[in-house]
Amino acid sequence: MAEMLALKPAPAVSRYEAAMTALGIRLPLSHDPTHPGTIIDADGNMVCVVDMHSERPDVEATAIAELLLLAVNVHAGFVPEARHAG
Repeated sequence: MAEMLALKPAPAVSRYEAAMTALGIRLPLSHDPTHPGTIIDADGNMVCVVDMHSERPDVEATAIAELLLLAVNVHAGFVPEARHAG
């Protein structure tokens, strides 16, 4: 019965995560809070930097990074946790 309840990743999700792993990127991605616009993998390795020449305000670079990592993580099957204000 427990086997019936187990969630199995969709094949496309598995292939996507495998492709990222093959590139040395372990998911999920996150934003490095000490460097605005820097996206890191689950091991803390830098994956990319948004606005590397600091042409945008830090808050914009951070927002762009957050949107990009959200898109990658959701595509890989990592659903974001709901946060409640208050």
